[in-house]
Amino acid sequence: MSRPRFVGAAAAALGGLALLAGCGAAAPTVSVAYAGSLAALMDQQLGPAFTRATHVAYQGRGGGSFGLAQEIASGTVPADVFFSMGTAPLDALRSKTTWAVEFATSPLVVAYNPKSPYAPELDQIREGRRPIQDLFSLMARPGFHLGRTNPATDPQGRAFYLMVELAQQLYHLPDGTARRILGPPDNPRQVFSETGILSQLEAGALDASSAFLPEAVERHLPYIALPNALNFADPADAPLYAQASLTLPHAGTVRGAPLAVAATVLDHSRLGLRFLSYALSPAGRRIFERDGYRWIPFSYWGNAAAVPAAIRRESP
Repeated sequence: MSRPRFVGAAAAALGGLALLAGCGAAAPTVSVAYAGSLAALMDQQLGPAFTRATHVAYQGRGGGSFGLAQEIASGTVPADVFFSMGTAPLDALRSKTTWAVEFATSPLVVAYNPKSPYAPELDQIREGRRPIQDLFSLMARPGFHLGRTNPATDPQGRAFYLMVELAQQLYHLPDGTARRILGPPDNPRQVFSETGILSQLEAGALDASSAFLPEAVERHLPYIALPNALNFADPADAPLYAQASLTLPHAGTVRGAPLAVAATVLDHSRLGLRFLSYALSPAGRRIFERDGYRWIPFSYWGNAAAVPAAIRRESP
């Protein structure tokens, strides 16, 4: 009698292991790294929608695009697919990918706290009752608490810094206005992480901060829309954006350029390709556009011939 019981128990255990193995095989996980401004879209919308459609589990990790790219390149952050703001951060990933696709833009805005003592004046600028030039004289006041991200690690921080420099040129603001607004690029009184800056704004630690339009919309924050000449979202204004420049440690002199969401698959990951294909599909496009992103004709970074057919066929 003992022998059959032993055999039965062993068979049950093996069956349990097979079931666990089967469950593991049936539920792979895609690791998605993304620019911090995409956090709500990725973690609350695109990731869950992808899992419902494919039964592939989703795991996301956000951060400043430049810093995150460096972590992926060093192996600190594992990722199947990477979504960046702009293509400049992709230079750090040439050992893991040879191509990327740009597919959507996200206008730069100035978000603000509705309880800020400066909110009434910001409301007037937002509503067009005062000219946009007044935004910059307001931000230059000594008591104004402005937040932005680090231009050395985050494309949003770089674009915002260049935007203020460009505004000084375009609107013929007094010399030194941009410096009074921004201070040095790594100004510790202004620089916050991309994933935490809007929380600081909501908590009242800041009067206003840099943001992309979808972030402000998602958090129901009032914001001032910038003209195309300053929002770094219109490819037609690329020559204008390039008039602004900034010198950064380890990066040298950088010039302004349109910021588009760029994505690539790392190390030929099949799961990464599957996720990116879904993001670029009509279902994924609806999620991006509903969140305020502007879909643009696909353009390719790096070796365009290496872009998979699954990506090319989603081009509008």
